[in-house]
Amino acid sequence: MSGRVGASHPFALSARDLRRRRLNRMMRLVIAATTALAILPLVGITVLIVSNGVGRLTPEFLFNGPLGSPPGIVNAIQGSLAMTFVATLISAPIGIAGGVYLNEYASPRVTALGEYLIDVMLGVPSILAGLFAYLAIVPLLGFSGWSATIALSVLMIPVVMRTTQEVMRLVPAGLREASLALGVSSWKTSVFIVGRTAFSGILTGVVLAISRGLGETAPLLMTALGSNDEAINLGAPMSAMPIVIYNNAGSSDPQMVAEAWTTALVLFAIALVLNVAVRFKTVNSRIA
Repeated sequence: MSGRVGASHPFALSARDLRRRRLNRMMRLVIAATTALAILPLVGITVLIVSNGVGRLTPEFLFNGPLGSPPGIVNAIQGSLAMTFVATLISAPIGIAGGVYLNEYASPRVTALGEYLIDVMLGVPSILAGLFAYLAIVPLLGFSGWSATIALSVLMIPVVMRTTQEVMRLVPAGLREASLALGVSSWKTSVFIVGRTAFSGILTGVVLAISRGLGETAPLLMTALGSNDEAINLGAPMSAMPIVIYNNAGSSDPQMVAEAWTTALVLFAIALVLNVAVRFKTVNSRIA
């Protein structure tokens, strides 16, 4: 008797099963290929920024001002961090409160309207936020860090709000019901039960908003303008890393182009550290 499994063997695969297996292998290859295509641009950008920017990455470049010898970007780093920090203080509470309201208290009609408006805001180009700040805020506050902060907040609030709503929606309804059944008020349930359970996801949304704020260019060009001043003064024009990159990248001077690449590397590193720190915090909180 042959050792091979014949067509009449009870465990022989039917033609339908064989087609399913071939289709499954083909789809796995397609998914793997599309995943590689999605990752390749990120890898290419990372390699390009690191290879072009690491050459000028020195302590003097990081801690000297633009008028120093050699010139540095300390004022741009300070400006980016200061404006994004203040924008986070504005956008995070508003975005979190809005997400909690839409998920916990709003009627279905209000929730649908809120989600629609959030989606519209998420799709608005950043240049429009800069134009809004230029027309509505700059006449009141002038070209300053405050004007740039408001423009960044407009872009960051929808990110925080949508993320908060989505992660709170994933919290099991049983937790809410058990808390309410024990006599806990609805607002305490939302804050201390649902909010605490979804805290890591909310924190991730805040960091995503910070990363977007750090990298925005158009709103800063139309509000903060840029400055060589090393003092942190939100009431006056301020420099920021995206402004330095924009101004230097198109220069005919190779030295300034190299500074643009190095500034991009510093900005990339700051955003990467923030995201890795949040991921580490999230993993630790889940383990605990």
